[in-house]
Amino acid sequence: MGELVSMAEQFGGLPMDQLIGSPLKAACDAQVTLAAATSDFITNVGFENDKVRMVDFGFTKPENIGGKITNTDYKVSIPFISIVSVPTLQVTEVDVNFMMEVKSSFSENTSEKKDASVDTAVEAKFGPVSVSVKAHGSISSSKETQRQSDNSAKYDVSVKARQSGTPEGLSRVLDILQQCIVPIKADDATAQGTV
Repeated sequence: MGELVSMAEQFGGLPMDQLIGSPLKAACDAQVTLAAATSDFITNVGFENDKVRMVDFGFTKPENIGGKITNTDYKVSIPFISIVSVPTLQVTEVDVNFMMEVKSSFSENTSEKKDASVDTAVEAKFGPVSVSVKAHGSISSSKETQRQSDNSAKYDVSVKARQSGTPEGLSRVLDILQQCIVPIKADDATAQGTV
């Protein structure tokens, strides 16, 4: 009879440090890439010539001046970074699932065929009596061996990322920039040399 494969032997050769560590390292590398994407976005979208990129808007507002309703034109400059969503994706969860199913079986059916036969005949006379004996013998055996083995594995890595919200430092910078948003009359803006 054959020996069953030991479960410990099946798992012994697996590089568990790589199976578990590689997806975690990839998640860390992905987080570095996501942080670089946020930095690039702020630099490329939020700044122009080392200054905060501004967007100029104009609007007309009716005002009561001396009992008379007059439409007054206003201009306002708004930091562009304050009106767009800054991508701040973060890896929030990494699941590494490894399942291995080992089925080892050994079955042995003995069925070795051997045939042997013996035929003998003996005759003897004892005076007036004669005896005749015939004998026939046969031996038969068979031997058959069968072995079955089945191994399967499933490796599943799940990474989840989500928008984490605006970081505290960026929120404070945006608050400072928003305090600078003040509409001014269009004729005052022209007098000051801004449009």
